[in-house]
Amino acid sequence: METGLTWQSYPPEKLLVERFHIPTGFHPGQRDIIEQLVHGKRILAIQRTAWGKSLCYQIASLYYPHLTIVFSPLKALMRDQCQRCNTMYAIPSAIVSSDFSEEENQATMEQVVAGNFKLLFIAPERLDNAGWQKYVIHMRISMIVIDEAHCISTWGHDFRPHYRRIVRLLSALPKNVPILALTATANKRVEQDVLQQIGEVTQVVRGTMQRPNLHLNVETLIGDQEKLSYLAEILPYYPGTGIIYTATKSSAEMLATFLIQRGINADYYHAGREDTVRQDIEQKLMSNQYKVVCSTNALGMGIDKPDVRFVIHYHIPASPIHYYQEMGRAGRDRKVSWCILLYDPTDVTIQEYFIRNARPEGKYYEMVLSLLRMNAQGLRESDLMLTTGLSQKATRNILADLEEQRFIEHNPKSRTYTAISRLGQMDFSAYDEVRLQKLQELSNIQNYVQCDTCYMEYLTTYLGDEPG
Repeated sequence: METGLTWQSYPPEKLLVERFHIPTGFHPGQRDIIEQLVHGKRILAIQRTAWGKSLCYQIASLYYPHLTIVFSPLKALMRDQCQRCNTMYAIPSAIVSSDFSEEENQATMEQVVAGNFKLLFIAPERLDNAGWQKYVIHMRISMIVIDEAHCISTWGHDFRPHYRRIVRLLSALPKNVPILALTATANKRVEQDVLQQIGEVTQVVRGTMQRPNLHLNVETLIGDQEKLSYLAEILPYYPGTGIIYTATKSSAEMLATFLIQRGINADYYHAGREDTVRQDIEQKLMSNQYKVVCSTNALGMGIDKPDVRFVIHYHIPASPIHYYQEMGRAGRDRKVSWCILLYDPTDVTIQEYFIRNARPEGKYYEMVLSLLRMNAQGLRESDLMLTTGLSQKATRNILADLEEQRFIEHNPKSRTYTAISRLGQMDFSAYDEVRLQKLQELSNIQNYVQCDTCYMEYLTTYLGDEPG
């Protein structure tokens, strides 16, 4: 494998053309980010979907002799990026994920330690894995990338507790190891929270969120009958392939079944389907074998398909940020595409339910803490799920909150949690504040539906652009 290139002999403009086959030059800001990374800086890049955020770390990694670790929340996204790096850009890359057996992941990490890869894609959840703990201390790390960095913030629209584990890794690295945090959806509050997590010395590079090739519209339709009739009428006239987002798994299944019965080539996608089935749907979507895929937000960020021609929301999303993220799947090739929100005021109750139930009730926190206090040797996440009957998501949220408030501590080697001797009660006020903020964001997406200004301007201003 090649060692790091030099800036003088191989400037980024040359790499862009010869290695990445892009003759049109960098977008404003891309080259500067690459140069800052090569000089060991920490960057938070807040740039719109399809701006080319991944290109920044892909090029920067070539100037370093050792490994770049890319933390990503979705396996589909990792598969796509890894394949591109290996087959199109000649960057030796690998994935460690639950798609592979422990033996396969172990073999990959042995090759990583041996220096056979430039890029390693991995989900933050793997940071708790004993195998990861065994090998990471032997990895020569040149750079860290945190994709979808808003997931590290409790104020973000897709907070994931395991993203906080990345902070521990960062604190153990030398200060001159460059860090690139990437997101397309961070308002000022999320931005400040991310900076607090990864370091205040981080430089923020914020670009415009405008997507001028997207045509946005809202259709007020009451009930499934009106929505289904509308879709059956308009879908045959839309060019290309698209995605219809639903708030629930059952709605995705119902909608796909309806469209198939109307002769429209469709399928449904959600986290409840088998991994192999989801991968098959992803591949067929990428090769335009469907007219439309009906999906929960599980499809979301995981598909890097440039020619999605339309994105339709069957239910109102949870916030303007959710909407911008999901509609942003459309028109990544910068060609004209359509984004339609089907608005039924009663659908708001679905999102209200999700927001109010995002965190378990206080009694479940007490149950988990009591179990840990009774088991001095510690318990694993799986032990707690089995004993309490809580879902993995609920258990992880409880453990993350208890750890944050220092009621428990985590042992990464044994992957167990143990109670810390301390007095006092859980402070739920911060979580109540987050819940109220989420309800306000739901109100803001209702304001979007009813706004009398440009829909795109409403969204981009909400995300931090200057009005006008």
